Amino acid sequence: MKVRLRFLLPLLAAVLALGAEAPRLGAEAPRLGAEAPRLATWRLEGARLEADPPAGYAPLAVGSLQKPFVARAWAQAHPGDPSPRFTCSAGSGCWFKAGHGELGLARALTLSCNTYFLALARDTPLPGLAATLAAEGFAPAPAQAEDAIGLAGTLSIRPSALLAAYRRLVLEPWPSGEALRGEVLAGLREAALTGTAAGLGHRGFWAKTGTVPDGGPLATCGLTVAVDDGGWAVLARLRPGTGREAAAALAAPLDRWRPWAARRGGPRRETPGDGAPPGVRVRLFSLLGPRRFEVRNLGQAPVAMGPGWLGPGARQELRPGQRVGPGLLELSAPGLTRCLQGEVVLSEGLVVATVAPRDYVAGVLAGELPQGGDLRVPLGAAVLRFLAAGPRHSGGHAGNHPGVDVCDSTHCAYFIGRGPRLDWTNPRRGEPLPGSGFELSDADWRSIQEAAQSPGPERWTAHCGGRPRSPRSVWGDGPDRAPPCPRHPEPTAPWTRSWTSAQAARAFGGTVARLEVGEEDGVWVLRATVAERVLRMKYDEAHRRIAAVLGWDALPSPAAQVEAGPDGFRLQGFGQGHQVGLCLAP
Repeated sequence: MKVRLRFLLPLLAAVLALGAEAPRLGAEAPRLGAEAPRLATWRLEGARLEADPPAGYAPLAVGSLQKPFVARAWAQAHPGDPSPRFTCSAGSGCWFKAGHGELGLARALTLSCNTYFLALARDTPLPGLAATLAAEGFAPAPAQAEDAIGLAGTLSIRPSALLAAYRRLVLEPWPSGEALRGEVLAGLREAALTGTAAGLGHRGFWAKTGTVPDGGPLATCGLTVAVDDGGWAVLARLRPGTGREAAAALAAPLDRWRPWAARRGGPRRETPGDGAPPGVRVRLFSLLGPRRFEVRNLGQAPVAMGPGWLGPGARQELRPGQRVGPGLLELSAPGLTRCLQGEVVLSEGLVVATVAPRDYVAGVLAGELPQGGDLRVPLGAAVLRFLAAGPRHSGGHAGNHPGVDVCDSTHCAYFIGRGPRLDWTNPRRGEPLPGSGFELSDADWRSIQEAAQSPGPERWTAHCGGRPRSPRSVWGDGPDRAPPCPRHPEPTAPWTRSWTSAQAARAFGGTVARLEVGEEDGVWVLRATVAERVLRMKYDEAHRRIAAVLGWDALPSPAAQVEAGPDGFRLQGFGQGHQVGLCLAP
């Protein structure tokens, strides 16, 4: 037995050094002795670093916390290339011995897959890895790919530099590889919900865990970093422990430091006032790109329009950086009009409105559910849960919205404020529709708030078609379970659409030799073979590409099948929308 232990101890130490961060509760790391875990934290409050206990500011080995920056180095070395997919199989050396299967960047971050990031690092020139990591504050330069992803524990970084690096990751775009940054953020967001940092127990954070050797052959130290949408960042270290355990240990301190953060699986936290956050920041006309706007005061009293005032009924061009309101406002651009109660500002050519949660919910109900009915309260509750999940920085939502909470399109939620309603089946202009915005009654608002306190869907679709989908099957992250629809237990009548070869070529950048739908790692994809290159598109990207040519109704939902014809392609599917969550069809 002694001989066996002499061989087993180094083996177990090597396994632990791989950063075992299993999201499943049963995956506990072995421990030496009965030492009580000790939690140390560092918080970046503005430019000030708060440490508890205050002694430790020295550089730390952080293991897998290096992985997002390896992704940035890869993006810089492969400008314009989509993120790769790699297969993590049993015996590949990952901390998860059974292997994660084939996965992409976002999922690999959610699960902290060592095999994926080792392949990513090996596909990146070592000088590029060294330069990127050094720019973020890691030292010394990695000598091999294993060093770059934190397996060897040879690199270290000061807590202040690490938190600043994660803050930049969340708040600042990448000059090269911004699309990949969206995938990184999607993976970090999902890690805090269902991945290695699920023990954090709060919504609205990006998070990453790491596990590093800590002295003895079986001793490990767990680390977790979490960042909110404002750039507030915290690093937790648990000794002894694993990254997963450090995330769970951080949950209670987060209740003290960020009492507004919604607890997952429990009631929504109340804030002063009407029980919702003070304002929802909405990017308006995000898909249309107008550059000239006028604003009109629809109220009976002047409203602030920095540095002056806008009188009742007055209209004025909105200048860059100019803020108007709060008040009842009409915002217009060529061919567009939007009325809302709130405040607007023109920033970098985009208009951002800040509205009360009650007005935001009313504006979504008016856009998504104009017929009203008994679904108003369930949909309103889903809207509040959607907001509680945090800003739409998920790559699974097909793009980033830095600096805001949501956009006004179906990419997040169809928000029309107080009207008018427009039909966007034409990709370049909206056609007026009957109906407009409305105000929620006090009774409806109270019912919506009460319903939002209970677990339920945080997404919705126009029509599930009797075939509901899971968030993961559409966006590549989130839960992989699709609850049945109580109103459509069986598939409804399918839709069909035809795309000519010329239309497909315009949408996908060249003659399409083959078009097919399928699943990759459980995610719906549309594969288009163009010039011997296969484009793999999730639903949002495929929808956006074809909408630019044929309008938004050209792909009503993720298609079930594609057939090639003599002059194009015929698609068939079910429902309207992404088919995820609450079905709004009668």
